[in-house]
Amino acid sequence: MTATSAPQELPLVEHPLLLLDYDGTLAEIAANPDHALPHPQVPDLLRAVAQRFPVRVISGRKVADLARLLPVPDLIAVGVHGMEEGRLGGEVGSRLDTASRELMKSARADLPAVPGVRVEDKGAAIALHYRGVADEDQVVGELRRWAERLAAGLEAVWGKMVVEVRPLGFDKGRAARELAAEHPDAVPVMIGDDTTDEDAFRALTAAEHRDGDAVTIKVGPGETAARYRLADIEAVVAYLRRYL
Repeated sequence: MTATSAPQELPLVEHPLLLLDYDGTLAEIAANPDHALPHPQVPDLLRAVAQRFPVRVISGRKVADLARLLPVPDLIAVGVHGMEEGRLGGEVGSRLDTASRELMKSARADLPAVPGVRVEDKGAAIALHYRGVADEDQVVGELRRWAERLAAGLEAVWGKMVVEVRPLGFDKGRAARELAAEHPDAVPVMIGDDTTDEDAFRALTAAEHRDGDAVTIKVGPGETAARYRLADIEAVVAYLRRYL
């Protein structure tokens, strides 16, 4: 898809609901996810923008992990692709039912032991990171074989050097739709860079919003369902600053 790339060319929404991915959008992707600190201007920028408009971070990370990285207390985050929600530094609520919890137990019991793969247990989902492994093709093959034997009701979602298993029915598209429904007078502005953000782009593009079409923005190269594109995190910061 051809998309606009300059921050000043993207539309500004009068009453936006800002939906922001974290890794690759507000922070550079790090070999160790625990070291993925936000762009230096992002914390102050989000605090300022959130005083004017609703801002939600939508991430595959747990809300508690975001809180350790993103020093913006009380900012609302939707974690693990919509399976939990809470304020950074505050209480976090889970949206998983009992059946989904049992399915995740079955996945934990059958985790593959692959050298170089780092397992991140998010509670509501499990991510297997393979960035930096010696033989990527071999590792991906082993992970695909594991994913093929997951119990019915679970799905494997592939991202940038990671595969994540989670219960069916939860993704950023569903989360974005529900957040948009909570703010019917606002127009969603979704910014993200990875495969999981495409679910939100598609969901918001398909939905009707009273005050106008959603603004969906892909960060970086690659095929996308988003209407617009920004080159990198610096461009994201420049675009968000326009809302001040």
